[in-house]
Amino acid sequence: MKKILTGVKPTGDQMHLGNLLGAVLPFKRIAEQNDGAIFIADLHALTSVKNATDLQKNTHEMILTYFSIFGIDTPVHIFRQSDIPLIPKLNWILNTVTPYSLMLRAHSFKDAENKILAEIQESELGKNDNIRAKTADRSEAYWDSTMSEETQGLNAKIEVIPQLNMGVFNYPILMAADILAYDTDIVPVGADQKQHLEMTRDIAKAFNKTYKADIFKLPVEHIEPNVAILPGIDGRKMSKSYNNFIGIFDDAKTLKKKVMSIVTDSKWVDDIKTPDTCNVFALIKTFATADRTESIRTKYLAPGYGYGHAKLELLEILTEYLKPYHDARAMLEQNPELIEVKLQEWARIMNARIEAKMVEVKKVVGL
Repeated sequence: MKKILTGVKPTGDQMHLGNLLGAVLPFKRIAEQNDGAIFIADLHALTSVKNATDLQKNTHEMILTYFSIFGIDTPVHIFRQSDIPLIPKLNWILNTVTPYSLMLRAHSFKDAENKILAEIQESELGKNDNIRAKTADRSEAYWDSTMSEETQGLNAKIEVIPQLNMGVFNYPILMAADILAYDTDIVPVGADQKQHLEMTRDIAKAFNKTYKADIFKLPVEHIEPNVAILPGIDGRKMSKSYNNFIGIFDDAKTLKKKVMSIVTDSKWVDDIKTPDTCNVFALIKTFATADRTESIRTKYLAPGYGYGHAKLELLEILTEYLKPYHDARAMLEQNPELIEVKLQEWARIMNARIEAKMVEVKKVVGL
């Protein structure tokens, strides 16, 4: 049995059908067959969420989502990162052996930096060549309180632009601590997160080499070979960034509105349609039974069946598919104490594991 671990950052974004099929259910499948755990990365979220109420709300929403999907009696260990007090201590120890040059190669930091600079340049600030130049090299003078009158008028805009912090820069080290603390064998990730596992292995190697001891196991990534790519309501890949998604917990009114707005071609009801190029049918064949999918395919190839009919069938299919998750969520919302009991139970188990690991770490480093 392998130790499987992954983490999710509570950003406040609603989980959608693409997330469910592409990441959550594949993880659930392999985690339940092994020693699986998933942590809600509320410490990681501090790099971007700067409001206590928002963080608590986002964390609760993420926990509620996962227990609604996995079930309150899931064998997968679901816990809050902040409930593991030794994680920050291990994080610091790993900081002391992580090469600075390794952090400079992190795609996540470069992407965050480029995004922020682009936002600044595209804002009203970027219209002024002088300010743009100062922003580009991030000179201390730019932030000095003796800004010109022209610049002072834009202070409010400066403050709402998210700024890079050391948490963003050191993000991969905290991630390494999360993984290495539990002698994790496999970490399911998307292809774009592969570098994070490579860096975790590099950090583990750096520690083992520094202290001449085989303390940390080198985890490997698991990337789903056939990730389902669902079309959103506009035909592009379903994504929160495109705002074209169907949420797992959309209410009935919202779900119907989104389904009925799915983009199709302009064929009339009596025209023969091509199911395999239709966004509606792509979702139907993903969530319907094989028999119903073939039945609807036949209707597409005959006159008298319009896209409105197909959308109503899709609505029925999705409502039925999502009902167990909605019912589980409603039950847990009425009984929040069930979730807290489980969180504390899994936290005790995961704390015991890291405590055993930290005995080895502290001994080898001399603490």
